Amino acid sequence: MKITELERTILLVFLVFSKKKEKPLDESFICSKFTRRQRSLVRRFIKRLEGKKLIIKHPEGYKLSRKGLNEALKILHEGTKLWKR
Repeated sequence: MKITELERTILLVFLVFSKKKEKPLDESFICSKFTRRQRSLVRRFIKRLEGKKLIIKHPEGYKLSRKGLNEALKILHEGTKLWKR
């Protein structure tokens, strides 16, 4: 599964602010962590991540699924890649 840099960043926002717990986060809270120009794009990518089953819609907001948590931890562990091989 290929995910974009923005999707990776959104997953890391979920990981950091939910503190690895199953705490749901509101969409407006997530969007507030990005610049105003990116917020509409972030909303679309949240829907895309929900379609990829990396986050789950919850009555109080969104939360990471088990698959999403594993992917976010993997991204955090690998760090950023500055050069492609």
